[in-house]
Amino acid sequence: MPSVMAPRKAPKQDQIPDKRDMGRHRVLLTDQRVKSWWDAKSLRSRLSADNYLRQLGQLCEELDLTPISIMTLARKNPEKLRDLLVQEAARQKEAGNLDVSIGKLFNALKAYFKFHRVVFDGFPSLSPIKGASLSAERTPTPEELGVVLEKLSLRGRCVALFMAHSGVRPGVLGAYQGEGGLRLRDLPDLKLGKKPAFKESPFVVNVPAALSKTRVSYVTFGSSQLSSTFLAYLEERKRGGETLGPESPVIATNPTRGAASHSQEQARFSRGFLTTKAVVEEVRDALHSSVPEGIRWRAYVLRCYASTRLLMAEGAGKITRDLRESILGHDLGDSGRYTLGKTWGAELLKEAREQYGRSEPFLTTGPSKSADETKTSMARVMLIGLGYTEEELESADLLNPEVFQELVRNKVVPREAKLNQKLVEAQELPRYLEEGWTVVTSLNGHQVVLNPPGP
Repeated sequence: MPSVMAPRKAPKQDQIPDKRDMGRHRVLLTDQRVKSWWDAKSLRSRLSADNYLRQLGQLCEELDLTPISIMTLARKNPEKLRDLLVQEAARQKEAGNLDVSIGKLFNALKAYFKFHRVVFDGFPSLSPIKGASLSAERTPTPEELGVVLEKLSLRGRCVALFMAHSGVRPGVLGAYQGEGGLRLRDLPDLKLGKKPAFKESPFVVNVPAALSKTRVSYVTFGSSQLSSTFLAYLEERKRGGETLGPESPVIATNPTRGAASHSQEQARFSRGFLTTKAVVEEVRDALHSSVPEGIRWRAYVLRCYASTRLLMAEGAGKITRDLRESILGHDLGDSGRYTLGKTWGAELLKEAREQYGRSEPFLTTGPSKSADETKTSMARVMLIGLGYTEEELESADLLNPEVFQELVRNKVVPREAKLNQKLVEAQELPRYLEEGWTVVTSLNGHQVVLNPPGP
């Protein structure tokens, strides 16, 4: 092992082990004791296992020891090892490293000792302040997120919007080693074919248990802004020669036109999915080039954006707390486990979709209309086409079916017969025609004015 090295900067809390850094410490796996410990950790999470190995390797370098010699000291001379660890903690603090970062180095050694049943209680006492490394971070505003999106390729925009609007973690789109990720089959509202389209908006995103941090599957949604961006991304992939199918990745490895160029990205491609590190790479660069002075933005801040904006929607009465927590993939506790934690039926799915739709204006980075605003706008345009003025419609409740039908009758039905005619939905037309009703006019492709049977 090399001699004591200068303390390194505190690692970022969302840091994924760098392949070059891991390569330096992978020599530790030639020690069977370390290998068995790393194998056991990998059974649950390869990411955690690699992080622990990197931290153990860094501590060995700092102390100029090997895993074997550290274990020997812990058993035969625990006071000396205690003094070495205290001195190392003091050096790290003098270098400006946070207690939480120093503690992570010791946590790896604690886990290593615990696995091998080594009893040692000489670890330094630290005072980590939770979230200290994030004190300069704040959530972007919709306008700031819009600036970030403008700097991204279509694929990068999809990644950013899945995180910022659907609230998914980067590992949902591409696992740690590129061994999996979200697939097109996990978007049940997406209809593939000559021209992909969503049959419903907001559209459903089913996150499988294997990709969920809590190891429990959950449902979230995609906004209309994400929908249009993602469909354009799929069209771009099709033009590039890709054949889309249910098993295709939502975020694919193939570089797209306009995508940011990353020299090592191809080396991280695996099974058609990006690795988690590659998923956030372009987004991270765009955030760093857009961040206001004095503020820090990690890629993970986009998920914070989803949580914060949905919290504001909750405060405005657009979405319930349980649903907000559910679509963020959080543990719902005992109460949620028996409601939203179960498989959703059609009625619950409809209600959840409507709540997310009402919350969508809080998420979007551009002008967005709620479902009610869209219906009102369509009704206003149709009634103006029938001869009304803006002033006449200003105070009318166009969402009230009775008010709307009365306004239509006043224009399309003769005065003496207006009480006898009907305004019906297009799907009801065959039944009325069989009864002898006749069509007067079609209003918007969805509703029809009918004359009653007889003269």
